Amino acid sequence: MANPVERLRYFDREYLRSYDFTDEQSYHIAMRRLMNRKLHLHGIIYGLEIVQDQDSVPASGIYFFSIAPGMAIDDAGREINVLAPYSLSDVLTGPNLNAGKQYDVWICYAEKETGLPAAGYMDCNAPSQYTRWQEYFQVQLIPVVGPSVVARCDGVRLGTVTLQPSPAGLGLAIVDPPDVSRRHYVGIRAQRVVAPDEEPDPFDLTRQNIDPTKRLAPAGYLDIQPSGLERGNLIVEKNQVIGDDFVLDNTTYKNLPKDFISIPTGNLKITRDLFVNGDCYFYSTDDATWYKHKQLIQSVMPRIVTGNISITLPTPNDSGAKPSTSIPVQSNQFASFPAGGTTQIILGISEMDLQDPKIQGFWAGLGPTTVQLGTPAINPSTPTYSTLNVTVTIGPVADNTTATQWQYPLTKLVLSYVIIYQP
Repeated sequence: MANPVERLRYFDREYLRSYDFTDEQSYHIAMRRLMNRKLHLHGIIYGLEIVQDQDSVPASGIYFFSIAPGMAIDDAGREINVLAPYSLSDVLTGPNLNAGKQYDVWICYAEKETGLPAAGYMDCNAPSQYTRWQEYFQVQLIPVVGPSVVARCDGVRLGTVTLQPSPAGLGLAIVDPPDVSRRHYVGIRAQRVVAPDEEPDPFDLTRQNIDPTKRLAPAGYLDIQPSGLERGNLIVEKNQVIGDDFVLDNTTYKNLPKDFISIPTGNLKITRDLFVNGDCYFYSTDDATWYKHKQLIQSVMPRIVTGNISITLPTPNDSGAKPSTSIPVQSNQFASFPAGGTTQIILGISEMDLQDPKIQGFWAGLGPTTVQLGTPAINPSTPTYSTLNVTVTIGPVADNTTATQWQYPLTKLVLSYVIIYQP
């Protein structure tokens, strides 16, 4: 096996040397740092804020800043501990620092030998007889733009500062508040993260749950900064808010559904725009149907059907006086409308062909020609098609001198219609 992992195995009366104890420590250190590096993403665990010192003199424009106590894990898995406030004034005298430039503040792991043996226990012929390794840290200022004269360590970035000449004439100083937007926090590599749920969930869809000025989520929430990347499937069992949260009420937003509050999960609030690259499906509870976004828009838009009904008038055979005759008229079939909507029918006469009065002179003295349209109606003819029905009354009907033959004053009539269906 290549690169085996070994640890010490003790037995009675075993002869041990100093390197055996060093190997014992090295094993535990290596395993712990390997876990830190593979389980965690390096960064700040807690604390380590860049804070203003109490001895600052704001009235004179003299400010001093320190690194607060805290802990971090660097890129090599090593723990960095700051047990007391560390003044940044100690690093403002470093090489090639210039006023007016921005510098990232990095904290780095360091260690050194310390602790000589007590008097009388030192071997005069043995080198490096220190009894302890002291773990400490170093602070570096790395230019945000341009090369650095300091070799960058595998540390953790705490923030960004801008250096200016000290108002007291004592070299450089941090005058403006530090920029903490680029602080690097520790992360975790995990398949599942379960937030504590001892407290009841305070989320209410109708109100603003997260203050956009503070960006602080309620207790028990998972706060990811500055961003998150989901490489697998993302399933949200409750609600989701994208962007600044906002209040939902009927005072600010018109026509807000009153029954949506009764649905506790599956709600989505988006502050700005939604971009969809591909098909988007919506489920309609009205007709229990899945629609693509195009079909959904079409389903709620008015549907307009237009057409013509051409009528060739026959010769009536009825005997007796007939001042007028009613004719039932039926249009061609068209696709039926879904149930539940409203229909408006606009019907008019677009063409009338009259009999030639020179040939059919027996209309003389019978009065003007009249055409009356009854109330149109749409009737289903098959499960998927419907027809438009209307009754046309035409008069007068004239006697052509034959007892059983009558004539209409028209030879042809064309009706035009517009049907508007509103879902």
